[in-house]
Amino acid sequence: MKQKEKLKRARTFMTKFHRNDYSGHDIAHIHRVERLALYIADREQPVNTFIINMACLLHDTVDSKLTNIDEAAKNLRTFLASLEIEKNECEAILHIINNISYNHAQTHTTMLTKEGQIVRDADRLDALGAIGIARTFQFAGAFNEPMWSNEVDFPSLINGTVNLNDLSPSAIKHFYEKLFNLKDLMHTKTAMTLAKERHNFMQQFVQQFFYEWESSI
Repeated sequence: MKQKEKLKRARTFMTKFHRNDYSGHDIAHIHRVERLALYIADREQPVNTFIINMACLLHDTVDSKLTNIDEAAKNLRTFLASLEIEKNECEAILHIINNISYNHAQTHTTMLTKEGQIVRDADRLDALGAIGIARTFQFAGAFNEPMWSNEVDFPSLINGTVNLNDLSPSAIKHFYEKLFNLKDLMHTKTAMTLAKERHNFMQQFVQQFFYEWESSI
């Protein structure tokens, strides 16, 4: 089976998995990550673009926030086996998928390949900027979290005088516990450049958000 056909089938597998997702991990998210990763890969050669492309398409099919991870992992392995992908490429794809998440990176020291770094960068870039803002509020709504808990004021957040673990879940909290950290966690020079602009936009948004939230007008 040619790589083009394998990618086509992976796209179909992904589409079936994500077709009813409204948490921000939808088909459009996967397509954006794929485009970003291929853009980065083109500027960070040499890399195996097939491994990158496959990992992008399938990276959220084993996300514990979206599915039963044990069952999903089994289904993914069965699917990849059906494509008759070479063992080393199959393991490379699975290694990326199993290790790119933000939470995993915070608690593990697993080293990613260059392909894995590119996929992780692309996934993190889609959590930044205007799209990142939209996805954050979409995710909060899907999981019945408020925009903001109103437990502390804006200066307390930006000065770091508040323990984030003491705050209730909210979309705004997510900016401070994760999104504002991503700019400095990019692996590739290409992603670093893209992340700066998106990070600055998010900072401006949150500042305007609190201006309107706390306004007496």
